[in-house]
Amino acid sequence: IGIKHLVVQTDELQNPEYTSNRADRCYHCKDTLYRELRSLADSLGLEAILDGTQVDDLSDDRPGFRAAQEAGVRSPLLIASFSKTDVREAARMLGLSVWDKPAMPCLSSRITHGEEVTTDKLGMIGQAELYVKELTGVRNLRVRYGNSSARIEVAPEERKLFFDEAMMDQIDRALKQLGFMTVTLDLKGYSRRERTPAADPLLLPMASLSH
Repeated sequence: IGIKHLVVQTDELQNPEYTSNRADRCYHCKDTLYRELRSLADSLGLEAILDGTQVDDLSDDRPGFRAAQEAGVRSPLLIASFSKTDVREAARMLGLSVWDKPAMPCLSSRITHGEEVTTDKLGMIGQAELYVKELTGVRNLRVRYGNSSARIEVAPEERKLFFDEAMMDQIDRALKQLGFMTVTLDLKGYSRRERTPAADPLLLPMASLSH
């Protein structure tokens, strides 16, 4: 669409406020990002920094939004009262190929609060999600990490893709080879609300589901 892209490199994993993975982790990520963007904007003689926050984002706890407000970042979609559905429809009408692309939050959001964010854990999660997507064809997927365990969440309408014994065994073996101690499937399906794997009655080990 004729927009020039400049890639800004940040290294949140060097910030203990980020890697400690408290509930305000996203604040420290965005704070770092907006500082870098402000420096870039100033060097280019630009005044405004914009983000893609929209109305539906306000229904979640968003520490990153506080960082945006502190940095003076403007949110045109929010000002125009656009919802996620509105954004997708506008993108579709403009002919953008990514108009229905599933949301993809950062991999750190998969790690249970209080557990340290590390490069190794992020690598395990990324490889696990790529493997499961390629094997099953699911579009909406989260592999949650907690206490060395993987909790697989997919959209409710995609749960049926896992109802295959050989596939479940294959996923169980593959993710354990990546370093996960146990692999579970969340029977309720994807949810934004975090749950503790050990305390959730709707989780079943992948291996036991196939026997």
